[in-house]
Amino acid sequence: MTAVDPKATFRGPTPGERLDRALETLRSSGRVGIMTHIVLGYPSVEESYRIVDCMVQSGVDIIEVQIPFSDPTADGPVITAACQSALDGGVRVADAFTFMKEVTSRYDVPFLFMSYLNIAFAYRGGVNASDKKNTGLRAFVGEAAAVGACGLILPDIPPEQTQERYPENCRDFGVHPIYVVSPNATEKRLQMIGQVASGLIYATSRTGTTGREMQLELERLTLFLQQARDICKLPLAVGFSISGRQQIEALRGHADVAVIGTHLIRAYEKDGVDGVRKELGELVG
Repeated sequence: MTAVDPKATFRGPTPGERLDRALETLRSSGRVGIMTHIVLGYPSVEESYRIVDCMVQSGVDIIEVQIPFSDPTADGPVITAACQSALDGGVRVADAFTFMKEVTSRYDVPFLFMSYLNIAFAYRGGVNASDKKNTGLRAFVGEAAAVGACGLILPDIPPEQTQERYPENCRDFGVHPIYVVSPNATEKRLQMIGQVASGLIYATSRTGTTGREMQLELERLTLFLQQARDICKLPLAVGFSISGRQQIEALRGHADVAVIGTHLIRAYEKDGVDGVRKELGELVG
């Protein structure tokens, strides 16, 4: 990868501005957008390209690309198994950057990286790798920007994590640090997140891990979403356990984006890319 100087790179739009424009379009339309999720390399990198193409052609608004990790603590059994399968198939972080560069140059849809702090902290390639100040998390953020990622979702990085200068590094490279919050977040924690987050807030529809079948606890959820919006002053994406159009419509007026992950992996496992296309035909408004 080519080394990137953030001050020299973004004379034009920053990567994060692609996400900003998409969210502005959604807010003006009044509809709930769709963010889909893939685990890169599941079942193969080649098939990941086909799945992304299907998602774009189906009209999704944002795509989240998960870099597989051996201990994905915020994910349920379906995504955990997909991560392990991708790792067993030899997928590594460098493959994720290559993939992101290709899809961001091919499609106008904003793409986000999702992974975990250990992946970013251990990164030693890419941006100015010979400069000790540009290793680890900073190098990871810079490389993500260089390949066109609009934002990063690292669910295990807390807002009080300051020693790695995560939000500052994201601002340097024009990438949004997207924080994950759950309905049990305190007002104090939401205030902390509001001070460091940008782009959007990723709110879970419940506590725990993704993928369990359940009805959204709508009354509790909407109260939480209103509190998060009031405090953080950012658009909201809601994920975990969303699998139907009715659930998406229930978020209208309360959230900007619905995140669909486990449901589409199950659809793929049943009927391949055609299964993903069929489900998205029913989910995309």
